Amino acid sequence: MKLVETPEFSIEANPMFESIRVFAGSIGLRRQPETAFSPQISVWSSKRERKSPEKWLGERLKDDGGKIVERKTVTFAGMAGEMSKIKDRLEDWDTKEKRDWYRLRALLVSADGSTWYHATAMVSAPELVEIENDFERLLGSIRLKLEGNAVNGARAVAESGRAAVLERLKDNMERVSAIRIQQNHEERRFENAAAAKAPVSSIEERFNEAVTDAGLQEKRDALRQIVMPTVAMVECDTADANIAGLSRIGGGPDLPTDVDWPRDDNGLHLNYLAQINLADVPDRPEELPAFGLISLFTGTDYTDWRVLFTSADATLTSHTVSEDAMGTAISASQMIVWDSDLKRFVPNGQAVDGLSVRVDEAGRMTFSRDGVIVRAFASEYEFSRSAQTLRFERSLSAPFGQRGPNNNPRAYADIGIEDPSDFSIAVSDRFKIGDGPQHQMFGTSGVRDLPAIQQMAAKHAAKNGWSDISAPDGWFILVKLASGGEADFSFGDHGDYIFMVHREDAAQADFSRVFAFVDSG
Repeated sequence: MKLVETPEFSIEANPMFESIRVFAGSIGLRRQPETAFSPQISVWSSKRERKSPEKWLGERLKDDGGKIVERKTVTFAGMAGEMSKIKDRLEDWDTKEKRDWYRLRALLVSADGSTWYHATAMVSAPELVEIENDFERLLGSIRLKLEGNAVNGARAVAESGRAAVLERLKDNMERVSAIRIQQNHEERRFENAAAAKAPVSSIEERFNEAVTDAGLQEKRDALRQIVMPTVAMVECDTADANIAGLSRIGGGPDLPTDVDWPRDDNGLHLNYLAQINLADVPDRPEELPAFGLISLFTGTDYTDWRVLFTSADATLTSHTVSEDAMGTAISASQMIVWDSDLKRFVPNGQAVDGLSVRVDEAGRMTFSRDGVIVRAFASEYEFSRSAQTLRFERSLSAPFGQRGPNNNPRAYADIGIEDPSDFSIAVSDRFKIGDGPQHQMFGTSGVRDLPAIQQMAAKHAAKNGWSDISAPDGWFILVKLASGGEADFSFGDHGDYIFMVHREDAAQADFSRVFAFVDSG
């Protein structure tokens, strides 16, 4: 036999247990080679529980599960206690082999009652008799080296060391996990970037594939008249911050040198979303300026938005979003309150995170920290993770259209298709580029039918007194930004942010009367 010791006690281990581990006052024995069915024994001590040993052991046996086949009183090493045997089943996940599996458990109480000594053995049926005999022999070999308060002191030291080791293991595991997560993220990012840059088939080839997928080849020509020309936009690479005027989503805007970052009526800075260089847009189905930059911004709770147009000959200045922008937005939001009489936000008199605020004659607030003006953004949510350049491709989208008889889409019902969902899904799948978010210009969003959102835009126009653009059919989707991707915006419940403009305004490069909303499906 081999003597194995902890600061509190010792045992005599059978040489058949080749693997012996002593850790923080506990002893673990295991037979080699280690398999799912390798016999193992553990011995450790603990402070006395408030419950009686009998009740405590009964609860543990219930938690262990299995069938209790034996429970008896015992005395080992001058300590009285109980020993139990539970029968269960164990499966080796690798080999799928199943065996009857036994758990032996002993609880012994020191003479002064202050310390409990625990032992467990786990063994499969073929080795039960051998291990059960050795388990009882081992219990009889326990020799106590300390008693009373000395035991508690030694255990406290052991538990402190154990906690420190476990904390180091936890830290190491978290670091390894973080590294693996980052590696997986980088792998996915490279894969998505490669897919987003891959060439695509022609419009007609992809459309024919979608028709075939939906099993509607005989209606191909009629369906071609229904789908809407669209421009797809996908993130393809990290944007170069040194190049102004790139089409990109996320980061900060490129603005003319004489134009400030836009603010809302309260003075809060609008959150920047994306910018599109119109020279990049292919085969536009709606009339837009041939050149220039449109920049998209949003405000509080998607109730405010802005689209700025910058002519192609303007000198641009690149703006960045500071690393503490989100924290500043949160702090600023804690310093203001809605005034129902003035119909705007006003300071509430609090100072948060070293910020101060002043209000001009128009009621617009300006925030400062240590005497330096800072941007306090209207939303604490719309901040991108990175700036991504956008790739543009000609595309198609399948409209749902106005509802006709039997609540079927009228355009499809007219050609004998009662349920166009398979076709709509096939078009979406065949015209998808890469695995990232699918942004777009023009067409229909695929979330709501186009006439419904045109009605929403028309109502917005009428509410604002824009009678010249209040006809629903004059509105079209200027831009749809999707959630996710490397820019990592999350609009509403991970939905789409849709900006609409009337074609009369768009033709004049007037984007001051747009309508926008978030559609989360």
